[in-house]
Formats: sequence, structure tokens, C-alpha cells
Amino acid sequence: MRGKKKFIWIGLILIVIVVGVYVYMTKISAVEVELTEVKRGDIEEYIEEKATVELENKADIYARQSGVVILSSVKVGDEVKAGDVLLKIGDEELQLQIKSMELQKQSIEAQLEEAKKGLSQWDLQSLEAKVKTAQIAYDEAERILENNKKLYQAGGISKDMYESSVAALASAQANLEVAKATMAAAQEGLSPNIEKQFLTQIDELQIQINHLKNKQKDYIIKSPMDGIVLFAEAPEGSLIHQGMLVFQIGSYDKMYLSSDILVDDIANIKEGSKVLISNKDLGINDIRGTVRKIYPQAFSKMSDLGIEQKRIKIEISFNEEIRDLKPSYDMNIKIITASSKSTLLIEDKAVFEQEGESYVFVNDNGTVRLKQIEKGLKSDDMIEVIKGLQEGEQVILSPDKNIREGIKIKNKNLL
Repeated sequence: MRGKKKFIWIGLILIVIVVGVYVYMTKISAVEVELTEVKRGDIEEYIEEKATVELENKADIYARQSGVVILSSVKVGDEVKAGDVLLKIGDEELQLQIKSMELQKQSIEAQLEEAKKGLSQWDLQSLEAKVKTAQIAYDEAERILENNKKLYQAGGISKDMYESSVAALASAQANLEVAKATMAAAQEGLSPNIEKQFLTQIDELQIQINHLKNKQKDYIIKSPMDGIVLFAEAPEGSLIHQGMLVFQIGSYDKMYLSSDILVDDIANIKEGSKVLISNKDLGINDIRGTVRKIYPQAFSKMSDLGIEQKRIKIEISFNEEIRDLKPSYDMNIKIITASSKSTLLIEDKAVFEQEGESYVFVNDNGTVRLKQIEKGLKSDDMIEVIKGLQEGEQVILSPDKNIREGIKIKNKNLL
């Protein structure tokens, strides 16, 4: 009997030893993996791009006349008020034209007065000579205008020089007509028609004088608004040309962002879409903004890699105030295209694709189980799980080729 009990105890001891060895060997042979839990949280899907700070109120100022700058009173960074004189262009030639026409007008007015006093006493030979001289001057002015017209069309002279030759021809024509009218008055007496010709020439000269005086305003450039000088490219003594950008004035009171979005991404962006704005160097992190405008037309733009891309410009308003922001600063933006609240989330490195479907490896009490999942939104390194997992389950991160269903695993973070 004692012998029988002895064999029973030996058998039990052997079983315990075998089980212990099995457990120990299983533990030793289990593959170390990194595990993470399925958690519930919020996720936002976004498009990431660069954006540039722009001024809401900005004015580009162009030269309206060509000439030499005789006064440049501001430089970049100066504050200006609306109406402040920024620049003056020399207008000596214009002043000479005005003076010449004023003298011509005075001469015609004097001739009209003389004609009213007694035309019969005039020296006809002298008047004939004046008509011939006026005709020669008119012919020469007409020739110069034709030549200058061709040069202007070819870009050989400025518009200002071309307009001067036009004015010179008009002046010569007025002188010729006055000389002819004076000659006729001397021969026939001051008829109502002759007097009307004198008055018409006086009115035409006055119109030209007023036109030239109005042009004088274009030789003085004033600020159209209160603001800061952002650009100034017309120092004293420099020669500027009509249509040249000489100043840029802007106000720092209101700013916005502009960004060029790939056409492939624009369908997911709407006016009103939320934007996160950041700039690490400026200490700006996820400041809120809103897409306020999407331009209707795409344009071509070269990427940093030299690839031509189709893009569409958008504008973004700031929802929060940012201090010390300057125009042309570059900002990083994330345009939120979709979001989900209190949803199941896992790290994206736990998911792998197989035959077009998404899978994860799950820890089932130390044993690997393969599960198919349905993915939702993706943001940074997180993925939304629509179907296939439960909150609190553990999934394997970055599974390698040695991980397969049914093998034993242990969490290396707990070792």
C-alpha cells in the first residue's frame, strides 16, 4: 500500500515539474512585442500647406509720368498719412509748354483788340509774311508728330514726349489759323465770322492750358492712405518711367493669410472650414483661423522640385489676435476637412494592408489573433476605427514578418 502511495506522489511531482517546465519554456519562447490599447478620443483630418501673411489694406502706387525725381521724402518703414507728399517729378518742360500757350493766347487776344480798332491800317505784307511763317511752323510740327508717333509705337520715346509733339502741332495749327483770320480781317474787315474764329482759337488754347495744368498733378505723388511704407524705389535724382511701381503703402491694422492649394485637395475645402495656424520660430502654435474665400480659377505654379502643378488660391482670416506679425511671413497651416468626436483610435503603425483590406494583430491573453478592421479618418499618427475592435483591446505596433496568428507574445514594455 505504501508503495502504491509512493508512486502516486512521484507521478504528481512529475506532472508539476512538466507543467512548470512547459510554462517556463512557453514564457521563454514568447515573442516580445510592443502593445498599445484601443482608446476613445477626438480626431481631425486635415490638409497641410504653407501660407503667407498679407495686409488687408495695401496700395501699390505707380508713376503716372516719366521724369527725374527732384524730391523723395519717405523711405521704407516710415509712417505716412493720407495726402502726404511722397515724391515729386521735375516738370520744367510742362511748365514751358503752359507758358508758351499762355503767351499765344495773349497774342491772339491782342490781335483781336487791334482788329476791332481799325483793320484798314494794317500792313498786309507783314500779315502775309506771318501766314507763311505760321504755315512753315505747322508743316514742321506735323512732320515731327508723324515721326514721333512711329517712335512711340516702337517704344523709342516716352508717352510724355509723344504728347508734347501732339500739343506742339495743335499750337502751330492755332497760330496758322489766327494768322489767316487776321489776314482775312485786314482784307475784309472784322466780320462776325472772323471774330468768332478769334474767340474759338482763344477757347481752344485755354482748354489745352487747363489740360496741361491738370497734368501737373501727376508729377506729384501722394499717399492714398494712412499706413507704413513697405516699398520705395525712387530715390532723388533717379529717372522713373510712367507705369513704374514706386511705392507700396500698407496698414498693419488688419491681416489675413493667402495660400495656394493643390486642385486635387480643394474639393475637400469649403468657405468656413477651420484652420490651425502655426510657426515654430515665432512661437505660434495652432492658432485658429477660417477659410473666408476660395478663388474661382486655378493657375499653374512650379513646385520646389520643378514640377508644374495646378493650384487654387484661398484666403484665411484670423480668429485670434497674433502680436508682432509682419507681411510676407510664412506660416504652416492645417485646414480641417473632417472630424470625429469620442471615437475609437489606434496608432497607424498597428495597421497593415493585405489584399486590399486593413488588419491588425490583437493580444488575446498572450496569443496573437488577426482581426480585420474598417478604417475611418486619419490624422498624424492616429487612425479612426469604425469597425472590428473594442475599446481597451491591445494591438501590436509595427508587427514584423515573425508575427502570425496563434503564436505566444509578451509585452516588452512590461519586462
